[in-house]
Amino acid sequence: MPDEKSVLKYETILPADFDGTFRFSNPSKEDFIGIWGGKQHLFPAESTVPIIMSEHSPLEIQNIRKKFAKDLAEREFYKSKSYKNLQGQEGKPGARTMNSIHQAAAYTLSDLEPYIQQCLKPLPMATLTVKPVNRQPLENHLSRNDDGDLNTEAIDRKTSLVEKALKS
Repeated sequence: MPDEKSVLKYETILPADFDGTFRFSNPSKEDFIGIWGGKQHLFPAESTVPIIMSEHSPLEIQNIRKKFAKDLAEREFYKSKSYKNLQGQEGKPGARTMNSIHQAAAYTLSDLEPYIQQCLKPLPMATLTVKPVNRQPLENHLSRNDDGDLNTEAIDRKTSLVEKALKS
């Protein structure tokens, strides 16, 4: 069961002080791109932007905002001194210690919470930039043989895998 006090807890009611617009703050020194619904949302560094998503309810936006905050918190955690200390305990490439091989990649919500909270505090206002995500056809990501032909044939989502297997 999720922790009732978790900052990422899914909310079912709007905050009492809600003024009609949720805002997201990027306290880091570099721009942050959050992806939601096939769109890139560019949050400028060291600023706060309103999140306007007409296709979503305010409660959905509040929870999308928390997802963006967690994504930014993860990015900043992996740049942090505490992560570098954990990474150093693993040893150097080629001479890793076996008992801590997964230690540096692991974090808890309490490690991320300070970063997440910073995303919810106001900074100087800026403008949010939204643009479609550049999606490439799946075939561009599949492996090919020396002749350039696909090693695996892509099938339509509506095609039954059982029928496809029986036809082969």
